[in-house]
Amino acid sequence: MKVSWLDCHKMLRDLGSFADLEKVLDFSPPQLPNIDMAGLFTIFGRLPKFPDDFQIIRGKSWAHDGVQITELSWSTGFGPRTQALLLLPENATTPLPGALFLHSHDDVKEFGKEKLVDGAGKLPESLSWVKREHYGNRSAANELAKRGFAVLVFDCFMWGSRRFTLENMPARLKELFGKQDYELLAIAHESVVLAKYLSLFGATLAGLVNFDDRIAFEIAKTLPEISDSISTIGLSGGGARAIYLHATQPELKTVVSIGAMATYRSMLPEHISPHSWLIFPHGLAAKSDWPALCLINKATPLYVQFCGNDQLFTKAGMAEADAILQSAFESGGGQYRSGTYPVRHSFTVEMQEDAFDWLVENA
Repeated sequence: MKVSWLDCHKMLRDLGSFADLEKVLDFSPPQLPNIDMAGLFTIFGRLPKFPDDFQIIRGKSWAHDGVQITELSWSTGFGPRTQALLLLPENATTPLPGALFLHSHDDVKEFGKEKLVDGAGKLPESLSWVKREHYGNRSAANELAKRGFAVLVFDCFMWGSRRFTLENMPARLKELFGKQDYELLAIAHESVVLAKYLSLFGATLAGLVNFDDRIAFEIAKTLPEISDSISTIGLSGGGARAIYLHATQPELKTVVSIGAMATYRSMLPEHISPHSWLIFPHGLAAKSDWPALCLINKATPLYVQFCGNDQLFTKAGMAEADAILQSAFESGGGQYRSGTYPVRHSFTVEMQEDAFDWLVENA
């Protein structure tokens, strides 16, 4: 179902009496990308210099419920060191096919990798809903490791060890909210504070997060436990990160993106505010619709899972994105698979099993 401008205009509730901005500014993201990888990096804006030395440090290693877990950390060249975990099936013979498991956004920035792992730190009880509601009440990275993968889970820019702390939150935000709720302040910090700094610096959140993710890929290539077959998988914000990696890291074996796909136009009525700046880098929509990013690189197999009752997207917008991708990959000879599940925004056990099967088949 294609969403027309007229239908969208009638429904642009979040813009109210200024809904005509869409028309007067000629908002029309192209279904086929007008940029290549180099063009996407231009949209990402200024980026730090890629490090020559990641300063990788190995920490403790231990076994938990059939999985060997090792602490890792590295430097991205700016900000705090990245803290990460490498998960292997216990007693496995390495090297194994690798997988970067990208944690979700969840409006929870104090923690990153802990959302995906069991046996290495724990989410506080107040945040137990993340695993319960978004990951089928299990530790998805552990389950993937048990399937025979070396799984690298790491904090990316703005989360966990790479987060802005409560002390970093400006007094103005604390005044506005009248409370010291870290996660509430961190959400506002991204849009009200960090976005302004990045605009001044000529950078984007999408570019810096992708920078962290590409460094993690390079780290994975150096680890003796991981073979030259490396894939990536992620839910929601992690799914958006997976889409960017698909476009910018053609060495990936395969990519799985969950709960992160719809057309830009379908988001206009009331699905812009629920999303992070991560999927709205300035200038991208003039060059490429969101699903069109996947067409920058049709050589890497892509599996997109849709949540049929996703509260963050419209059914029509997801269906249109799926149709665009199906048609483009078929005509271009690439490998694309999709699946729609009758669930809200989440990565259920059934979805995980289907995704893990795909990764095993394509490793």
